[in-house]
Amino acid sequence: MPISPDEIAVLRYTPEGGSLGLIFRHGNWDCPTPDSDGPPFVTVGKETFLPLDQVAYITATDPIVASTENQRIGVQEFLDWLEAHPDSGLVFTYHVGADGAIDRLEQVFTP
Repeated sequence: MPISPDEIAVLRYTPEGGSLGLIFRHGNWDCPTPDSDGPPFVTVGKETFLPLDQVAYITATDPIVASTENQRIGVQEFLDWLEAHPDSGLVFTYHVGADGAIDRLEQVFTP
């Protein structure tokens, strides 16, 4: 299965080493089953981590915020949600800056 180049399933974070490391898995959208609301994001490979910029631009939808439209949230709000909901596997598009840290995360809304 091909891997989406800019979408990840976010699992957890770690503050080890004095910086934030976002733990995620790459994957791709699969075909929906007849009884589903949409296609599932199927992860492949091992868990990966990249540093998360402490001032990253993050947008989120349901279930992180009560909206189906992306809302901007702070990094700490995102980390608090991840800590309370580890391994949720919510799908985000991401961008890595010149310093090698994720500087943008935008949640992909799935019903």
